[in-house]
Amino acid sequence: MRKKRPAKPIKDIEKVLDIQDYLRYKNERDYVLFVLGIATGYRAGDLVKLKVRDIKDALDYGYFLILEGKKVNSKRIRKENIKPREVKIISKLDKILREYIRDKKDFEYIFQSRKGNKYITVSHVSRILRTAGEWFGLHNISAHSMRKTYAYTIYMESGKDIVAVKELLGHSSIEITKRYLGLDRETYDKYSDKLNGLIR
Repeated sequence: MRKKRPAKPIKDIEKVLDIQDYLRYKNERDYVLFVLGIATGYRAGDLVKLKVRDIKDALDYGYFLILEGKKVNSKRIRKENIKPREVKIISKLDKILREYIRDKKDFEYIFQSRKGNKYITVSHVSRILRTAGEWFGLHNISAHSMRKTYAYTIYMESGKDIVAVKELLGHSSIEITKRYLGLDRETYDKYSDKLNGLIR
């Protein structure tokens, strides 16, 4: 059985902007989800469960506070021992969210499925982003690419400050963050490529 390849970050800012334009044209819900994902680094599984009242609370506070699903669902970690990850709502995201929720009811999921009373699934988010990515020649794009794009952008904009990325993602160690960003794999691949010099 073929091993599933991990989702990739979208490293080219032009491609990030292209995908936003594409999604905005196709479906406002998908556009807002993508923007929220790349601006907060939250897992898609946590984002799709947000209700309008959650967004209002976050906008009032200026930060998102989310207990992230992967940790909460772990058998080894008790829910009451988890501190929520706090992420600032940047000004452009603030404006987009206020506009998006304006006529919505507090109890509604902000990323509703067609049924209306349920939120879209993470696999549906992956399909949306995979289609958008393929349109622009990107492969291995999925729902998790939003979080990875957030992490990669922080890493580059911070001057490759791995500790900052670790803290912003809520990882327990730098080694996890390095693997997450694919830094070791990237380095090893570069070393391997140098072996081309051995072959005539």
